[in-house]
Amino acid sequence: MIKITITQIRKELGKNQPFSFKVSAEELGLNEEQFSVEEDVLIDGLITNKGTVLEVTGKINARLEQCCSRCLENMVTVLTIPFSEEYREIELKRNEENSDSEEINYFSDDEIDITDLIRESILLAEPIKPVCSETCRGLCPKCGANLNINTCGCNPTKIDPRLAVLGKLLSKD
Repeated sequence: MIKITITQIRKELGKNQPFSFKVSAEELGLNEEQFSVEEDVLIDGLITNKGTVLEVTGKINARLEQCCSRCLENMVTVLTIPFSEEYREIELKRNEENSDSEEINYFSDDEIDITDLIRESILLAEPIKPVCSETCRGLCPKCGANLNINTCGCNPTKIDPRLAVLGKLLSKD
């Protein structure tokens, strides 16, 4: 769990407190089978007392081991993820009568647990279709050769079998 001690910052309005953590994927509750982190995740941030709200901002640095969605080669994706969230004291929740449509995070005692915030930020920033490079040519759909390494002898033009009859009209037999 990633907990920030807020004993000192709660006493003074406008006060800032930096924080830094180095955590493993297991500590964040990330499943290694679905999500492979190459090394520990680095978290740097700042917590600011804004009166009734404590604002937590910062950035996450992570290196993910992934497979290119085009050529299926292993690769490393470097993520730098900004985050920002506001936390209120749990006692203020009981005193509030109006219900805002926005999601509000609450804390109690002298610690704020940001484990869920960090885990969700990483999962949402993970690329859906990672590619090793923007110019990745992928695999040949016929023989499966990696087109980044070499070319194959397959015909790249694919004709729809329903339209093949039209091709005969253009041929000069």
